[in-house]
Amino acid sequence: MRLVSRRRGFTLIELLVVIAIIGILAAMVFPVFARARESARKAVCLSNVKNIALAVQMYLADNNDTFPPQEHRQEVIDYFASAPGGATDRWPGACWDESSDAAITYRIQWYANNANPYLTWPVVFDEYVKNRDVWRCPSAKTVAGAMFIVPNQNWLGHLAAHEGQWGGDGGLPGPCLQGTFPSGWGGDVTDSAVQGRTAVPATAFGGGGSQANKAFVQTIAANEFALFDTKMVSLQDPVQVPVAADGGISRNWLTMGQMAYPDICCAECGGIAPFAWGWGGQAAGINPCPDGTYCPECMNLHAANAWWNSGGFDAEAMKASARHLGGVCVGWADGHASWHDSKRLIAMSEDGEIESVGWLCYPATSALGHESVCGPPAPGMNFLYSTGPRWNPFGPLPVE
Repeated sequence: MRLVSRRRGFTLIELLVVIAIIGILAAMVFPVFARARESARKAVCLSNVKNIALAVQMYLADNNDTFPPQEHRQEVIDYFASAPGGATDRWPGACWDESSDAAITYRIQWYANNANPYLTWPVVFDEYVKNRDVWRCPSAKTVAGAMFIVPNQNWLGHLAAHEGQWGGDGGLPGPCLQGTFPSGWGGDVTDSAVQGRTAVPATAFGGGGSQANKAFVQTIAANEFALFDTKMVSLQDPVQVPVAADGGISRNWLTMGQMAYPDICCAECGGIAPFAWGWGGQAAGINPCPDGTYCPECMNLHAANAWWNSGGFDAEAMKASARHLGGVCVGWADGHASWHDSKRLIAMSEDGEIESVGWLCYPATSALGHESVCGPPAPGMNFLYSTGPRWNPFGPLPVE
């Protein structure tokens, strides 16, 4: 008699066990793959930052060891001192209701520097870096870059001729022309005033609109405003001076909060005290002490309100906003580049190990500032700073 074998399939229990094992293995392996992918992106970003730092070195060698200049022409200063384009109406408090003549002078200089498309560092260093993609971080979630395009070399005359028409979708009628670039940087936007378009969406100001085709995008910020006209010999230690770092919505200036946590809106002004970010908020004192909100004026930026809660800064959101495995890439004035854990970077600043990077709204994001403005913080609250950076471009340190 011939024996007939019977095929036996898997039982339901066996299938479930196999599926469970596969699920467990996947849960173990996927984070490893994610970390490996982010490590590769970190390496690319670090290489880009290194190239920028070397470009700065080459520029310094060609220009008497002096960083690029700021705007000095009196006719330009006078133009922006006149508050062109309806600035007082569009920017109450934020631009003109300043508390001192020095603050007003600083603000006017800020406008003049921002509006000149030939002073921005990517344009200045273009002949040294050769590849504009070095200004991009592959892990960036927020972008800056070429926003307003001014095609005429007589850029001041062009702005004056089109006053109040400087940008369309998300553009600004006032003088706060951040991201002004010359022709050739805006992709299919060749003239913001004539076309009524901005090249990169004005996300820093809650504006909308899609990015223009082939417009220059910058997600590695330059430390322009701290280093304009600065001579290398005037720096205490170039190893401690960042020239470029992971950056978010601001492309030409760095604060410690922005440098350590670039992918969050208004990290320096965390929604507590009258120092919190807002149109007129700092001058008018419209924002209360901790109320569970964070940066409500940032409108359409991703998950902005998740950063601040009754316990302070959300630790997971902070880590996610640091881009590279809890840290960021920084290029330094001596030409080297390095990755730093974001918390360690903040501590370095508080210990005086970082020069030329300070804060924007320091009291709102430090335990010391909270106590001075709103009283003792609740136990366990998370803050961006303990005491605050040792370097402050806006005045003396607060009394501790």
